[in-house]
Amino acid sequence: MRRVLYIFLLAFIGGTLRGYFTILAGDDHFIATIIINLIGAFVLAFITGALPYLIEVSNDLMTGLSVGLVGGFTTFSTFSFDSVNLFLNHKIGIGLLYVLVSLIGGLILAQIGTKLGQSFENKEDQL
Repeated sequence: MRRVLYIFLLAFIGGTLRGYFTILAGDDHFIATIIINLIGAFVLAFITGALPYLIEVSNDLMTGLSVGLVGGFTTFSTFSFDSVNLFLNHKIGIGLLYVLVSLIGGLILAQIGTKLGQSFENKEDQL
């Protein structure tokens, strides 16, 4: 039950943050989606790699952070919807750039977050 509560509360925070970014972006909400998903790729990789070495964290809280907070913050469905709309509105160049930056940027930032998170594991081994 605790896991569900963590997911619920942290998804509320993640979704609210996503909404805030989207409001700031105005009509260019697809730019907010790129930024949100790139931040989310980094944060998810970092917290799953580093957090257990920084503080004692339960599996319930870790699930709440990853599924709730980051899952509520990021959005694959909006990425897909925005991509299709850009192509349907004959914005092929912007659509391709959007897809490439989202996918490649997400992979790069997830890798950076993973490596940074692993650096905390290595520091614990040295103590």
